[in-house]
Amino acid sequence: MPPITIVFVITGLAVFVNALAFLGVGADTPENGKSPLVTVGWITLVAGVVDLVQAAYILAARPAPIGDPASVPLAGLVTFYGAFFVALGIALVAGLDLRPIGNLAVAVAIVPLAWWPFFEGGWMFRSILVVWLVAFLAVTATVYGRLPGRALGGTLMVTSLYTFLAPAALLALGLSIP
Repeated sequence: MPPITIVFVITGLAVFVNALAFLGVGADTPENGKSPLVTVGWITLVAGVVDLVQAAYILAARPAPIGDPASVPLAGLVTFYGAFFVALGIALVAGLDLRPIGNLAVAVAIVPLAWWPFFEGGWMFRSILVVWLVAFLAVTATVYGRLPGRALGGTLMVTSLYTFLAPAALLALGLSIP
């Protein structure tokens, strides 16, 4: 399996637990207990760090099947999302104001569309870029009170399953991503 599979799995799981938190599943703080968002934050932070490590590996090793020169833009895209998940994870763990994360999500929604030509011929990857656009703009809208948390939770659940875990399953089965 290519190293991008690790990115798909770990990030998909982080988005999954974030989705569940916004859907209200296991999101209530127990009496005299810690907020489950701290745990979600740690999972998100670990996913971001793993993404950044994988991006560095992709740049250094230039593994098959991507190889040269495609590994550079792929590593750049992975770095983009890894940095976002590190920032979100830290904010959740530390209980920080999420408005800067919402602001960051606008850039993370829009700028990756520049990778559109990189995914020429890959309908699934291109559709993933569109889903990410919607998901990250939904993060911003939720942080600023324009979208209910449950709507973001549903958006993140679709994002987790379609854009991260489905491609990971395809790669794990030895299939290519269409």
